[in-house]
Amino acid sequence: MAGARFLDPSSVPLKRQSGGNIWATLVHVTQGITVVLLLSVLMLFFLPVIQKTHRLQEEKAHLQDRINEELDQQHQLQVETEYMKNNPDYIEHIARDRLNMGKPGETILRFDPYQPETSNAKLAPPVSNGN
Repeated sequence: MAGARFLDPSSVPLKRQSGGNIWATLVHVTQGITVVLLLSVLMLFFLPVIQKTHRLQEEKAHLQDRINEELDQQHQLQVETEYMKNNPDYIEHIARDRLNMGKPGETILRFDPYQPETSNAKLAPPVSNGN
């Protein structure tokens, strides 16, 4: 109760010459500064927590994306496994394509993958045959 009487501007007998109560003004200014300081301290206290929460939410989103990618890959592997179990034509396709196998007496032709020309080859003039 003593603190409330201390902050009460009507209990302070000193007044400015112009008729205004300087103590009441100082009390309001002090209270405003105190509120701003308290809010600043609370903000500084919670700022690292907010930043950590934001960082963890980003990490969670990244991990969820990875989980979705891995689930898609798992689904593809399950489909491929089912094909291998139930479809002999698929097994033949895999043997020919990935393992470079062929049937007896069959000639296998392999071509190198396409590689685009370099920029120097495009600038060279065409070669004429001497006509």
